[in-house]
Amino acid sequence: MAPFRPITDDERARHQTIKDHVWGEGGVPDYDADAVPDALGERWAYVEDDQFRSICTLMEIDVRLADEWRPVGGIRGFVTPPEHRGQGYGRRLLRAALDEFADRDLAYTLLWPASIAYYRRHGWGLVDTSTEYAFPPDALVDPGVAGTFERVGVDDFDRLDAVWTDYASQYELAVRRSPEWWRERVLADRWVYCFTPDGGDEPDGYVVSTLDRDGKVMQIEELIYRTETARRQLLAFVGRHVPQADRVEWTCPEERRLLFEAADPDAVDLSTVPGASGRIVDVIEAIKALPPDRAPTDPVTVAVSDPLRSANDGVFRVDTALTCTRVETGDADIGEAVDPDLTVDVAVLSQLYVGSVSIRTAADRERLDATDDAVAALSSTFGTRDVSVTDFF
Repeated sequence: MAPFRPITDDERARHQTIKDHVWGEGGVPDYDADAVPDALGERWAYVEDDQFRSICTLMEIDVRLADEWRPVGGIRGFVTPPEHRGQGYGRRLLRAALDEFADRDLAYTLLWPASIAYYRRHGWGLVDTSTEYAFPPDALVDPGVAGTFERVGVDDFDRLDAVWTDYASQYELAVRRSPEWWRERVLADRWVYCFTPDGGDEPDGYVVSTLDRDGKVMQIEELIYRTETARRQLLAFVGRHVPQADRVEWTCPEERRLLFEAADPDAVDLSTVPGASGRIVDVIEAIKALPPDRAPTDPVTVAVSDPLRSANDGVFRVDTALTCTRVETGDADIGEAVDPDLTVDVAVLSQLYVGSVSIRTAADRERLDATDDAVAALSSTFGTRDVSVTDFF
């Protein structure tokens, strides 16, 4: 049996106990087989001598990628027990997880890193950041009500999904939500209000929030809108919570707009925080999946270094039809070693691929080595885009 494998039902308690060493409440858990919480995804483990040397949970998630909704791999709950740390088991698990995703034809993978630097060393690049706002409700502008607000419940997700899809489609790596995801991960135990403009039949936006009445804090889980009118109305709706909240907290895709829109910008605090990390699983398949308008204007040879996957470690030729082939540098037909047009590690390439950074910016910041011709040829292939991994998993 391969050392990296799905766990059995009888092993669920052992898997959860190791996971709780990092994310539990601090004590030593003692699970009955029937009391183990369900996992979001498939529980896997790297096993030697019948011991879990390292564990994780694997997922498949649909995200907006290369102009389409596509499945990608997700890794969560990655833990190496302390008695097995420092022996390379975590690295082996990550390599095996990537191989598993490749077997499933998933060309890209995402995770929410506990340590950005750790995953960076293993080929994951930070792909997005968020803005954390904090402000008193009365810091916001109230333009007056111009529409209808309606409280909705967990079974009304279908009324919100069209708004969400329109909003999320502007972001690379935004998550497409299933009905179960809506009910359990977005709407459960939250206050949800949708906004419909005057004369409209369908919602134009909605806000999901929680209220800490003891601390008098309103936490905006998401504020989603189709139009600028809907954004203004939803923010004004939040501002009308003065009796319940002294402070509003809102994390959203990186922006600074609220400083310019607020009635009292001095009362608005903001900070930028790192988000998810992404990684190319298969260079050849990832390049082939790009839309035609991102094709390079001239063929480019790209040398990629990958610390985990030998399939990605080498020199590749990307041509104007978005075919990507490995260049065998020792082949007699070549005659001498290929001098690549672009040399890049897989973590930076993974950021370029989704548009977190452009190739021109990466070259200027010396995060890669490229000829001027290569940068010009790949400027449309690896330009900047709005990136947001919208849902934590």
